[in-house]
Amino acid sequence: MAGFGTFHDRLAVLTGGGSGIGRELMLQLVERGAHVAACDVDRGSLDAAVRLARKRNPVVRVTAHVHDVADEPSVVRFAKDVAKAHGTDAIHLLFNNAGVVGGGSFVAGPRDQWERTFAVSWFGTYYCTRAFLPMLLAADQGVIVNTSSVNGMWASLGAGSPHTAYSSAKFAIRGFTESLLVDLRTHAPHVSAVLVMPGHVRTGMPAPPRSWRRAFNSLFADYQPVSSKQAAAAILAAVNAGDWRVIVGQDAEAIDARIRADPRSAYE
Repeated sequence: MAGFGTFHDRLAVLTGGGSGIGRELMLQLVERGAHVAACDVDRGSLDAAVRLARKRNPVVRVTAHVHDVADEPSVVRFAKDVAKAHGTDAIHLLFNNAGVVGGGSFVAGPRDQWERTFAVSWFGTYYCTRAFLPMLLAADQGVIVNTSSVNGMWASLGAGSPHTAYSSAKFAIRGFTESLLVDLRTHAPHVSAVLVMPGHVRTGMPAPPRSWRRAFNSLFADYQPVSSKQAAAAILAAVNAGDWRVIVGQDAEAIDARIRADPRSAYE
């Protein structure tokens, strides 16, 4: 895909902006001169992150939007709010970053937890892409950045640790993003898609269980999780360079190579 030449004076929409990678993306975007419309379901964390972003760069416009990405009517209102708050019918960057964990076992776990995890992590990406696509098409150049996971290529946390809801959602995001590559080249060549597949990143989400380091005969036992700041920097560098596939972290790199080399034994 074509590299995104500059973030200066561009408008970025991002979800999950109150913490973790989303918060760091917002901070680094404003440092590069981008305007940001940030969304989160937690008003307190979102307002605090937006205040910090405004201090980092008082020149750009940063707006806070409290919406539930798992609820399509709320996402539709979010898109309308962004258009009104920024006085535009076009955006340049959409970061579908929101996600939650839960619903580990499809067999033994509660259905409501499973479906909430899947709804936020998958339908949040789908609904936001649907809602903001007209605004991306209206821009001179647009990029859809979808955060999948290492669990979008390997549906496990290691032996005895099922991870079904989150993995199912992240596999869906991976397939959706890769299919968009072809679709956008055919029908909207000025818009591109980026697939982000992080491993363990230090965020507010729970760390992987001990089985993670023991996976694949301790293939990546000595890995060091990256920070949210490092992950955000890698994502923006990929967007800038025109890379469509971003693997973040030593554990993710090891799993990617292992799965590609011998997928049949991935769950033994």
